[in-house]
Amino acid sequence: MPRRGPRDQRFLKMDADVGDGLRHGGVGVWRWRIGSDEVCWSDNLEAVHGLPAGSFDGTLSSFQRDLHSEDIEAVWSNIRRTLETGAPYRAVYRSALAPERCIEAAGGITETSDGTRLLTGVCFDVTSRVRKEQELARRLRQQQVVTELGTYALAEADFSKVLTRVVETAVEAFDVPFAKVLQLDDTADQLLLVAGVGWSQGLVGRAMVGTEQESQAGYTLLKAEPVVVEDLHAETRFSGPQLLHDHRVRSGMSAVIAGVEQRPFGVFGVHTPDVRTFDDFDVGLLVSIANIVANAARHHRAAERQRLLMREMAHRSGNLMQVVTSIARQTFLPESDRLASLSAFSARLEMLSRANYAVARGGWSTVRFRTIVSEALGPMIERFDLAGRDIVLPAELAFDLSLVLHELATNSIKYGALSRSIGTVAVSWQLRRKESSGRVLKIEWRDPTPSSWTPEQGARFGSTLQRLLVEKKWKGRMDVDLSHGYQWVATIPLPAR
Repeated sequence: MPRRGPRDQRFLKMDADVGDGLRHGGVGVWRWRIGSDEVCWSDNLEAVHGLPAGSFDGTLSSFQRDLHSEDIEAVWSNIRRTLETGAPYRAVYRSALAPERCIEAAGGITETSDGTRLLTGVCFDVTSRVRKEQELARRLRQQQVVTELGTYALAEADFSKVLTRVVETAVEAFDVPFAKVLQLDDTADQLLLVAGVGWSQGLVGRAMVGTEQESQAGYTLLKAEPVVVEDLHAETRFSGPQLLHDHRVRSGMSAVIAGVEQRPFGVFGVHTPDVRTFDDFDVGLLVSIANIVANAARHHRAAERQRLLMREMAHRSGNLMQVVTSIARQTFLPESDRLASLSAFSARLEMLSRANYAVARGGWSTVRFRTIVSEALGPMIERFDLAGRDIVLPAELAFDLSLVLHELATNSIKYGALSRSIGTVAVSWQLRRKESSGRVLKIEWRDPTPSSWTPEQGARFGSTLQRLLVEKKWKGRMDVDLSHGYQWVATIPLPAR
């Protein structure tokens, strides 16, 4: 049985100078009589371990109980090695009653004159050092996985595989259960969950998140900067989308994934159901991954554009020649004024060139509608009141609509609001979904035209071209209302993606 005397016999005796130095330095001294259950230590070692005063009873068993259960084996493995080899003893462990505290113990074997072997050493609090080492190791690990991700993204030809690797890397790097990549839809009013980890089965590829300010993703797009949420339940900037609430998300970060021509690709985010604080390093790492996605998207988009462009060049060249021939035939009518006809032909040919260049930059794949509007309205765009989301359209439809918009603008310059020194034209558009017919594009052109406007003035080539393209080629509908100025409305069903 271990010796159990008064409390002061359980502690090592030392002079006042040494005791004061140990207490002020936060260092405790201990001694174990090898082969026995007897342990003595300095009276400040309880405080070093975060233990209540008087909890140490002078036994080895007491010390063992004070070790965190996950660290016991490592500590005793080091002790056994010291006993077997005589090598110095060193171990870092946590206190059972204060697991947030890290203690380092160091010592060695000494022997008294009577042959008693003692394991003697010191203990001191190394919590701050261990936390910094752990944080440094975490950040180095994060940097490594992000570097590997960047290398993989440049080499992988399948963009879907890149997105899968991105979300898998994110949950590892940030130690969170949820990661997602949201892609901005063509309609610009929703974001599609194109890749994710942790979300309920069946949501990836189907779940949509709104772009309105009330969703975290929408707010991120609006601010165009990283957004950090410490607790969604206490968030006042937005309420968060149902997707996050359904998965009990409390904390997270999101960042914009840049796109091309100032239109974002989407939003990248990581989330956790725990309340957690993300630091500046975390935010920087999130932005780095978002940039990897952006660069990969541009790379794959450019490669796809190149393939499409090479394939379409021959086909489009023939079509363009047919369009030019048709424009020339309709413009240079026998009774037409030669100079006026030449001017109209030159303007239409120039519009063809600008539109072709705009869609060629997109590889004849998809084009931002705002780009087409800007090309069609040209230098007079300041006279237009434009309203519509940043939608994208199939290249061929965008090319044809540029011709239609050019003819509408030409009519306004001749007969409408643009024929005067003041006056504006309102142009709006929206891309809607209909269950029966898929996506439908609606364009409205409102010109407060003077009452001298007559239908016959617009019934020549321009109107003919509009109807051929909108109604015959794209199976849409075009309506003109002259009761309040000139109002032109076109509704066009979009082909499947």
